[in-house]
Amino acid sequence: MPVVRIWRWLPVVVRAVIVGCVVVTAGGMLTGPLIYANLKLWPTVPWSILVLAAYLWLFWQYLQGRWWPRSTAEARRQGLRARRLSPRVWWWAMIAGYLAMISSFALHWVVGRLAPLRYGVPEVLQQFPFVTLLGILFMVSAVAGIVEEAAFRGFMQGPIERRHGTAVAILVVSLVFGLRHLTDWQPSMTVARMFFIVAASVVYGILVHEVDSILPGLVLHATGDAIGISWIWWLSTHSGSGSSQRGFASALTDPSFLVAGVVTVVFGIAAVGAFRRLACVVRSERQATS
Repeated sequence: MPVVRIWRWLPVVVRAVIVGCVVVTAGGMLTGPLIYANLKLWPTVPWSILVLAAYLWLFWQYLQGRWWPRSTAEARRQGLRARRLSPRVWWWAMIAGYLAMISSFALHWVVGRLAPLRYGVPEVLQQFPFVTLLGILFMVSAVAGIVEEAAFRGFMQGPIERRHGTAVAILVVSLVFGLRHLTDWQPSMTVARMFFIVAASVVYGILVHEVDSILPGLVLHATGDAIGISWIWWLSTHSGSGSSQRGFASALTDPSFLVAGVVTVVFGIAAVGAFRRLACVVRSERQATS
């Protein structure tokens, strides 16, 4: 068939990006409409999260190889890259990931004193009662973790990594990941925010390369988004602005700025050590089973 021949003719990078974009679009296509529907129909009850949870379950089952067409079942399962891991690998993956996350959040605090970050909650979400809003924010975080890790670190990074190597795969995926987030939380996107988004993608990319599974990154991504979105909501509702930018001289007199700088460095170094330990654990397990 001409379409099949054209598809096979396309470079691996292009095919991987297309498939990843299709997966992330399919996984997130109900989120916005359901949130708006929840606002119009019974906004005091977060019923939309139940529908989203059911859709996520079906979405995940399909990517794991369930249902039609059976001819693509194995390709879907391998593309998802949701390999089960031993408790020891899980332990070190979580330690490495959360150390890196703490360092990143501390660096947010540092950069927020020097450059505009301007976080804000979309107006539609501000119209919900607190309980409904809380449920939706956490469900959106789960959607982001599951859908984006499946799309970007699974279906997109995997083929590029096998064809062009890890560095190229992480670079391409992180660039596409950053571009996708350009439309998120507008008009609050800044260069500083984009840096953190791309940096997070690099961390998730390294993690999935080390363990050959998106599962630890999925958990980290979802919890990181939940914490980050909650922080954005708190800043926007309590300070009236998500930015607390100051000059460098003024920031140096702020004890929280100095503490955050120390936390950034210390936890960043600890994260590097934990990732190295994770690599050793994975290597030893592979040698034991070979």
